[in-house]
Amino acid sequence: MLSSAPFTLFTLFSTLILSSVPSVRYKSLINSIQQNNDTLKPCPMKAIQLEEEWIDKTDEWKENEWNNWKLELEKNWKFFHLSLQNEKNMWVKNKTNEWIDWMQRMNNKWTHYNENLNETYKSNILEKSLTWDEEDWKYWANTEMKTLIVKDWENWINQCEVNMNKWIENKWIHWRSYQIMTWLNSEWKHAENIHWLKKERLEWTKPSNVKNTGDWLKWKERMYRQSDEWLTWVQNKEKLILNNKCIYWEKWKNNKNTLFDKWTKEFLNKWISEKKWNALTNERQM
Repeated sequence: MLSSAPFTLFTLFSTLILSSVPSVRYKSLINSIQQNNDTLKPCPMKAIQLEEEWIDKTDEWKENEWNNWKLELEKNWKFFHLSLQNEKNMWVKNKTNEWIDWMQRMNNKWTHYNENLNETYKSNILEKSLTWDEEDWKYWANTEMKTLIVKDWENWINQCEVNMNKWIENKWIHWRSYQIMTWLNSEWKHAENIHWLKKERLEWTKPSNVKNTGDWLKWKERMYRQSDEWLTWVQNKEKLILNNKCIYWEKWKNNKNTLFDKWTKEFLNKWISEKKWNALTNERQM
């Protein structure tokens, strides 16, 4: 779920602010920064007021805002995690119903050949079994047929797992992206980011224009530090999601594997005792 490449909040700031994000303010900024300094439109009065307000804020105040946001983040995480568990329970419950339907389809597949068995494979069996007797059919049922049934089961359960992983990943990515955007979109933080990005990309394009960089360095240092905190937090929460997912899913799979093994044994015994291969061989005569 997480990229192995270095990922910093500074990069996140730059990406979100200078790329297409669902924010009218950011899109407006992109258009403005892409123009040169002569054509840059004046900032709205509210933006200027916000910029002046945050300039007067101390580093301690800004750090306190970050810490308060993290506390709120933890509260939101608890609600999200609980909601995810509840939705996962419902997903597995629905998957149980799908499993019952799938088992019925498997039963039909090997007892109603005309409708459910792959035509290419069916033709191959009809050709191979021209000289088979009852013992040959028993051997085939307990070997090749059983292998095919198990393969169908493995394919189905693996696809279920892929779908579950994708569903959980999408939920997690959407939620965590929204959370960090609540921080980046806070008015004072947005104004601060805009201020320094304008400095970097417009006012400081020439070395001779660079001055009073102390606060700018503090801004960058603060973003790099917050980056580490954010990434560590995300990684720790992701471990919880992965561990919970595996435990719950593995328990479900083990239970269904046991039932499937029992069903396979009973089904093959019945298939042999009732000589179900006759339904296939009779097709040769049609």
